Amino acid sequence: MVRAVTETCAELTRLVGRPVEAAEFSFEVSAALRKAFAFDGWCLFGIDPDSGLRTVQFGGRGTEHTAEMARNEALMSDVNKYGQLAGAERPAGWLSQDHPDARHSFRLHEILLPQGFHSEVRLVLRDQGRLWGALVLFRENPRCLLDDNDSAALCAIADALTNAIRAYPVRPIPRGGSERGPGIVALAPDDRLVTVSPQAQEWLDDLVPGGDDETYSSDVTRVLYDAAHAVRRDDPDRKSTCVRTVSGHWLHVAGDAISVGEADVAIVLQPATVTQLLGAVAAYSKLTARESEVLGLLAHGLASKQIARELAISLLTVNGHLRSMYRKCGVTGREELFGRYM
Repeated sequence: MVRAVTETCAELTRLVGRPVEAAEFSFEVSAALRKAFAFDGWCLFGIDPDSGLRTVQFGGRGTEHTAEMARNEALMSDVNKYGQLAGAERPAGWLSQDHPDARHSFRLHEILLPQGFHSEVRLVLRDQGRLWGALVLFRENPRCLLDDNDSAALCAIADALTNAIRAYPVRPIPRGGSERGPGIVALAPDDRLVTVSPQAQEWLDDLVPGGDDETYSSDVTRVLYDAAHAVRRDDPDRKSTCVRTVSGHWLHVAGDAISVGEADVAIVLQPATVTQLLGAVAAYSKLTARESEVLGLLAHGLASKQIARELAISLLTVNGHLRSMYRKCGVTGREELFGRYM
């Protein structure tokens, strides 16, 4: 088991920064996980640590109840919710009918068991107090349940998988196709999709990895539900995010309250602006606070000497920050940086 876990970590580490397409990333992650773990279904997703909204999702025979899972996480008490695991000493937990709190779990009885899954194990991906995503494994066999040993084993791959999913949005892939215009989705209070504009559907379709991955448009709507719940909670910091699509474009997702017919929330999907992208690129690329300031001034067209004056630091220091920033972003200069991400 130790050797298999080590091989899994090595495979996941090799994915960091590679210019892989979404379907290939999904295939490589699944193959790496199967070296160490036995499972019948899986789901891996990335999270914007500032908003808590999903930014990417992969999987194979995962759960089909996207809206119910979103409500379970946002509104219900249950076993091993992602927010609970994010603050726990050990970032992983299991769930089956053997769990001491199983009889209180809506997720187990109303979502997992009806689909034939008798157990699950969750691992949250965190770094320095920030949540970057999570992995969930599902198993069908009621005589071979995922348990505490599997939770412990998953913790051994947490760092490698966190680095892989964190680096995924800023991997060096070219943009494909033309950029879409704004789209809108209207949701009713029970999370029914009242209206999905053609442009919005195109954006959602561009979040589906494709290939052998079994994530569908109905799965990636999770970002819509989570944003809608934030709007209803009146939580302005958690109702918008920037998402890198499968074709390499940056999408801005933002929710707002409305009162139109049956709908109480509208989610607008449109191309992200440079200003909206600055925080995302800085976070995913692990820029320091000062490097993030330099990036912001660079994005506003300031030259190195102007940045030095603005920040009251030497030109030598600015150039040092620029070199570090370019290295972390995997580019050679400002033209390549803005050509790739902005």
